[in-house]
Amino acid sequence: MTQWLTGARDDPDERAHRLVAAALRAAYAWTVRHTRRDAMREVARMTGVVMEAHGPGHGPTTPLDLVACLRERLGLLPALAAGTDEAIAQVVLLDSDDRLTSDAYDLASEYALPVGGPSDAAQWMPSWTWMRADQIRSETFIALIEGNGQESYVASRRLLIEHPAGSRAELSDLISETGVRPPRRGYTDIPTDHLHRSSGGETWWWPCPACRWPMGVSGTTVRCRYRPHAAVYHLTEGRTATSRPTLRRIDEGPSMARPVARPAADSCCVEFGVWRFVVVPGASELRVQQRLENLGATVELWPELDRYDLHVQAGDKEFRIDLKEYRSPYRLIADLRAKAPSARVLLPKTHEHQLGILQTAMPSLQVTTETKFCTEVRRALRTV
Repeated sequence: MTQWLTGARDDPDERAHRLVAAALRAAYAWTVRHTRRDAMREVARMTGVVMEAHGPGHGPTTPLDLVACLRERLGLLPALAAGTDEAIAQVVLLDSDDRLTSDAYDLASEYALPVGGPSDAAQWMPSWTWMRADQIRSETFIALIEGNGQESYVASRRLLIEHPAGSRAELSDLISETGVRPPRRGYTDIPTDHLHRSSGGETWWWPCPACRWPMGVSGTTVRCRYRPHAAVYHLTEGRTATSRPTLRRIDEGPSMARPVARPAADSCCVEFGVWRFVVVPGASELRVQQRLENLGATVELWPELDRYDLHVQAGDKEFRIDLKEYRSPYRLIADLRAKAPSARVLLPKTHEHQLGILQTAMPSLQVTTETKFCTEVRRALRTV
């Protein structure tokens, strides 16, 4: 009777997953409570899910109690206190102004899950707060696969990854010229917290140097919502009220081209869920492909309509690679256990530190890192 709430498996990890998913939805609903009449109803529903995850006598018991918890580390909630994912335990979902934190977008989004039973909230809440990452990817890829075979699929997916934002006219021309299929959810308005309004009333946005999606803007700080895309910038207004604002790099990461402000008028981007779970890993897949081809290998993208990510030919050796880019290695482990990969798992350079955790948890898993695999490809090419 309550299986929709507790799930088929009710071990501590599953309860922790439900708790984070419910907390994320409650946090988002709280941020829009002044514009959505049913937002508080969603907070109340998620309070019920959190109470179930804790059991009688533990955890928050009212919606306002839950909101208070969302302003503190999730690890303070009893059901997460003994969890193995230390990163998610440190996450705070609401800042001092009751806005979603960067960690909510960056890490907690990997825990999104349909919880609490059927609800009208799915009609107004963004997909990344209530849909699993694999559901968002599947929905996106199905639309692309409906084209004319492998070549059309690869071209459509590349367009999505390489052009996740831009002016509507530019994107319309690209789609028309190439004949590719846009994503099913299409392009939408750039979120307001990714825009900067200058004193003259002009509105601007900046593409992330790594993924090209609009970076988040908080006061005078501009950075990508995805933490591994680590460049952080300080925003400076233009000399006049109508001139273009500029960015100055303030972190110590590797050098890269400085983003130029683009006018927000008539600009759009793919929705957050498509960006986070399709564009972000896709940018790494294209980067790794280019790196391998620079070494002299031949690389095919997403063979057999995405059975795996990269087919690599290096000399007389062939490799099948599935790139996995998760902020939480524990979510990655859970997903790999639920669905075994069809190729060797590769951790991109930004995630190579997860190798030991994966090898310990899944000793039979075929897994490598970008650095190790590039060395292997070089060795194969030298033997030709």
